[in-house]
Amino acid sequence: MCRLVGALAGTPFPLRRYLLEDHGLLALSLRGAKAPHRDGVGWAYRDARGRMRLHRWGGGALAGNDGLPGDPSPETTLLIAHARKASPEYRAMRGAIHAHPLVRDGVFLAHNGTVRDTSSLGDGNGTDSQRILDWLAGAWHPRTPDRLVEALRELLGLIHDYTALNLLLTDGSSLYAFCCHTRDPDYYTLHRRGGDGAVVVASEPVDGRAGWEPMPNGTLLAVGPDGEARAYDVGRGGAPGLG
Repeated sequence: MCRLVGALAGTPFPLRRYLLEDHGLLALSLRGAKAPHRDGVGWAYRDARGRMRLHRWGGGALAGNDGLPGDPSPETTLLIAHARKASPEYRAMRGAIHAHPLVRDGVFLAHNGTVRDTSSLGDGNGTDSQRILDWLAGAWHPRTPDRLVEALRELLGLIHDYTALNLLLTDGSSLYAFCCHTRDPDYYTLHRRGGDGAVVVASEPVDGRAGWEPMPNGTLLAVGPDGEARAYDVGRGGAPGLG
């Protein structure tokens, strides 16, 4: 159970816009649906040289209401951020290593939901989110939207006992958001907003602007480096999509 924020823009924006201002990540952590979310926090962003930077903190980093840890002042054109509320199964795993975004082989992932049958993905360690990332990083080749659609359909053919597989993903170039849930549709949501040269995705709208739309269940949103967004109907459990 977590809160997610992702953004890709054609011109740089300050991290604090979606971390601290208005209804950003800090507000979602402290006052969003099923708050508080204080078991870990982190963000990955692309710096001015085009390199991905990752910052994560474990439980306790959001114990107060004064702000976020670290430095939210840099500007970026690509961001995914996450405030974690650990599932009961993983309550003991609240160190920075378990905070999101997670990274494997150049893929950064933030996840909201609980997956209970990750044993179907083969041997592995860590939380359900770490197991999902390990599997996806291996299956998603080449790193194209079409192949990600196929990989997600394969994944949904392997796992069946989950609350949600809501994901934000980036390979450092594009931004992907996948909305997929089996219960609590008022909580396991992703919303998107375009305009002003940016595409923003969040668990709940993170500013007061108009234009936020809920993503349909089973939908993958792919935002390319040029800012063009395309939606794919992945379906659930391997159901055919619309492409």
